[in-house]
Amino acid sequence: MELGVFYFPGPYLAIDKVSHALHKEGLCLPSLINQIRFSKVEFHMVKKNLIFYGWFIVAAGVIVYAVGYGSRYSFSVIFPSLLEEFHWPRDKTAAMLSFHILVYGFFAPISGYLSDKIGPRLTMTLGTLLLSLGLALSGMGTVPWHFYLSFGILTGVGLCLIGAVPFTSVMRNWFDKKRGLAFSILFFGAGLAFACYPGIAFLIQHLGWRYTFLVEAFIVAALVLPLVIIIVRYHPHEKGLMADGLLEESQLSTANPNKATESTVTDTSWAAVDWTLLRAVKTVRFWLLCLSTFSLWGVMEHIMVTHHVAFAVDAGYTKMYASSVLSLFGFMFAFGSLAALVSDRIGREMTFTIGVVIIVSGISVLAFIRDTSHPWMLYYYAVTVGFGLGMTTPTIPASITDIFQGPKVGTVIGFIWFCFAMGGAIGPWLGGRLFEITKSYMIAFLVAITLSIVSCAAIWLAAPRKLRPVSRVTHSTRTAPP
Repeated sequence: MELGVFYFPGPYLAIDKVSHALHKEGLCLPSLINQIRFSKVEFHMVKKNLIFYGWFIVAAGVIVYAVGYGSRYSFSVIFPSLLEEFHWPRDKTAAMLSFHILVYGFFAPISGYLSDKIGPRLTMTLGTLLLSLGLALSGMGTVPWHFYLSFGILTGVGLCLIGAVPFTSVMRNWFDKKRGLAFSILFFGAGLAFACYPGIAFLIQHLGWRYTFLVEAFIVAALVLPLVIIIVRYHPHEKGLMADGLLEESQLSTANPNKATESTVTDTSWAAVDWTLLRAVKTVRFWLLCLSTFSLWGVMEHIMVTHHVAFAVDAGYTKMYASSVLSLFGFMFAFGSLAALVSDRIGREMTFTIGVVIIVSGISVLAFIRDTSHPWMLYYYAVTVGFGLGMTTPTIPASITDIFQGPKVGTVIGFIWFCFAMGGAIGPWLGGRLFEITKSYMIAFLVAITLSIVSCAAIWLAAPRKLRPVSRVTHSTRTAPP
């Protein structure tokens, strides 16, 4: 009879008997089946999201930033060779870099528009070709206007098309809750751009500055082009995904109602707007972000980066010793960028404030250097300002993308980068002009400190925390359905 129940005449009775036995043990068969099914879903989702594709884009971005922005800052190493060969005025030769940054800024809104219109891969491919062409032609320059055209215009436009503007547009799509972490890793590459100095010096010593430009052009084309074409995607939908793997997390929450993710948007009316440049310019938040980038990234950073080696030489340090400061500055910038990932937990404003406090302490110590008797002061400046600037830099694009969303927001991002470039063009000149007037860098350093504080205040007033506070996971008291 028992065999009959289980094997032939009564499969339904068999199920009922198993269910009754489970009930005696305090278990429910439908609930058990649901738990098994949910566990399978959870295992599947964890396996599927072992490496979220967005992190491959971030890794590609680190390399693109290091190589692309390295081609910009390598000019500082090539600069003395141009002076030695052509004997041009120092201001006219240095203005090649200023013109490059100016062109970069003017083209930033266009870069954002192209990223929205034709996609980042085509935009970055065009930028890679222009950047490589500009570097190659720079190696053939013989008169100043050659460099203004090749290094100023071509590399300025090319770098803008592969750099921060299109990558910020991409990152805002791929990351939401982990946006701060993504930008921190991405800007690690910007810090590594300074690490190219020893390699550039080696190439100049063995090949000359002309062939150095050609080698740079080849490296850009060989590394950046495959990464852009193969890896970069504008939106997670192209891979059947959503930002941060939110599609899988939402399904997991359905399967396991004990775990729920709080909404990361509090100002739903603001977040519901598809932002365009015309809409953004009518808001105070937009202009506060412009002020922050203009003050910190633009004027402050380029006052210090352009003149801190000259200041150290004036204090009595050798050129070789003083030049090492900039390399250390870049390495600390890279590590500061990684530290900025805490903005996902403590907020953008607090992270930015910590970075600015560190920056102000470093510039203050530098200002008190009078001779070479306290070399620790120079190292303290390089470590603190590099690290502090690294902390603040990824926090700005994270704040921008927290505040402004929509399919046409690329032009908004581009205009904010334009404001950075305006400051970047003013900073080197302003530091030099103040020195010529006062015969000291003290006023220039005070301006840098003041603008750092202004930038911090602007971020607090823009208040990304009021729109998109730090997200967290909470546990509901609900149980799985019976």
